[in-house]
Amino acid sequence: MPRPVRDRLLSWIRSGPSAPLDVDTWSSRAASEDDVPQDGDCADLLWARGFLLTAEAHRPPVAHWRQERLGDRWLSWDPRTPIAVASAGAAWVAVLGRAIDLESWSTDTAAIAAELLRSRLRGRDALQGRLDALSGRYAVFDGDERSAFVQTDAAGMRAVFYETGASAPCAASHAGLVAEHIGAGPSVFPDPELLRATERAYALPGRATTFAGVVMLTPNTELDLVRGRVGRCFPREPQEQRTAGEVVDAVLPLLGGQLAALTATERLEVSLTAGLDSRTTLALTRPFADRLMYFTYDTVGSGGPSRRGVEHDVAVAVELAGRFGLDHHRIEVKGRTPAEPLRSVMERNSPRRSHPGLAAAHRGYEPERGLHLRSNLYEIGRAFYRARREQPQVLKPGHMAKLLTKKTSQSPEIRAAFAEYVEATDFDRAQRLYDPIDLFYWEHRSGMWLNAHLTESDVAFDTFILVNSRLVYRLLLSAPLEDRIAGTVFLELIRRSWPEVLEVPVNGELLA
Repeated sequence: MPRPVRDRLLSWIRSGPSAPLDVDTWSSRAASEDDVPQDGDCADLLWARGFLLTAEAHRPPVAHWRQERLGDRWLSWDPRTPIAVASAGAAWVAVLGRAIDLESWSTDTAAIAAELLRSRLRGRDALQGRLDALSGRYAVFDGDERSAFVQTDAAGMRAVFYETGASAPCAASHAGLVAEHIGAGPSVFPDPELLRATERAYALPGRATTFAGVVMLTPNTELDLVRGRVGRCFPREPQEQRTAGEVVDAVLPLLGGQLAALTATERLEVSLTAGLDSRTTLALTRPFADRLMYFTYDTVGSGGPSRRGVEHDVAVAVELAGRFGLDHHRIEVKGRTPAEPLRSVMERNSPRRSHPGLAAAHRGYEPERGLHLRSNLYEIGRAFYRARREQPQVLKPGHMAKLLTKKTSQSPEIRAAFAEYVEATDFDRAQRLYDPIDLFYWEHRSGMWLNAHLTESDVAFDTFILVNSRLVYRLLLSAPLEDRIAGTVFLELIRRSWPEVLEVPVNGELLA
């Protein structure tokens, strides 16, 4: 770093957070579907909304992707994903994806990147604290002349995969993209669908992917792009304790503020089902309901979930829409898998499949698609595993394997994958600060399982989840266990926001 720039930065750091700092920024808004060249083979949807980061110059993996330098690295990305880069001297921060700053309520990616850079110049602890207050779906890259790092949003919904055993690893949004770039072969888990059938596994174990030498960067960790090592960035302090009422007082404005910020800039589509999480999101949208579109998938006959469950979801959504005047759409899904060529593209994007037909149906239903407001990840705050059965107080790889496979697996490969996860992510230190069962649900069940669903739907739309913030999870996890199991916080969020929506049963139970 040139000495005048270094002196200016040191002077700013010493003078405290109120001192101004000149930061250069550039940003690119999310391109619309009309801005992306399309052809009949769906090639524009390969690695949809993704990125590739390498230490060496590379050709963008998809023709319409853009490319920029980040420090001494090369980043290619799908322009349907927004990006901003802030720099001061040799230091830089890049935010790829949609984020909301829960302190300033800014959705301006450039302003968020600049604020993160200011925090980084005070030290990595300051940066991690600032990242706690971001919500959204994004990846954050930062670096200077000596270092570079990447981490995901709080629950890893903007996935990051990387090559192991490299001092300057390739990283990307899709495991297959890393594998193709480095020429990786199959791992010991080459078929997630077979693993689900034989072991009842909801996802691959640990950080494993279907490719040898390619792993996932799990939530609450960051990758050192110079040394190729993983470091844990959360939790950093012991778990807090609050009453359920105190949690609601703190969380309600954080969720409502995000909706106010999003509706000012985005066209939102809100998925609606019969469950508690969906009802919570619906209640929070009350002040903005007249400008939102709500939808429910009808997968009867498509090879999807049971007919009874789907019909119940659709019936409840229709009743809610009729009672409260919602602009609601039932999207019929005619098949579990889309027709070619989309089918092959989606299989490359995500080897582990949920219901590829949903995204295909949504593409066909509505040409002008908005940002999907999804109601997952709430269960991180509802003690998903402890609510069902007694669990250990210290979590070991063997019990992780049981949680993955509903107690059925004796596979040494699965146990070994979880042992690698525990060691690589410093999980043992983390579980001395937080309930390990909560951390496992957050980092593995959510990070490994749910993000594949979002990757699958990326061919149709981007997704936003209101609770996806370390600050929000920290608050939700501070409620008493009995209240978390009972869903007390979420029921109170509904009662304070739109109590009438509880007059319609939640999963068949009247909770009003």
